[in-house]
Amino acid sequence: MDAKSVGRPRIPSEKKRECLELFEKGNGYKRTASLTGLNAYTVRDYRRRYASGDTSWAYGMK
Repeated sequence: MDAKSVGRPRIPSEKKRECLELFEKGNGYKRTASLTGLNAYTVRDYRRRYASGDTSWAYGMK
C-alpha cells in the first residue's frame, strides 16, 4: 500500500466506468461528479486523463 492510499476508500470500478460513459456523452467533471456522487477533484483528475486519451483508470489497469 502506498502513502497516497492510506485512509482513503477505493472507488469501485463501476463508478469509474460510469464516469467514463458520462465523459463520452460530453459531460464535464463537475456534472459527472454531481451525477456519480464522487469528489469533484477526483473526477477532474479522471477527466484530465480521459482528455489525454488514457482510459486505463476506468478498467483498473496502471
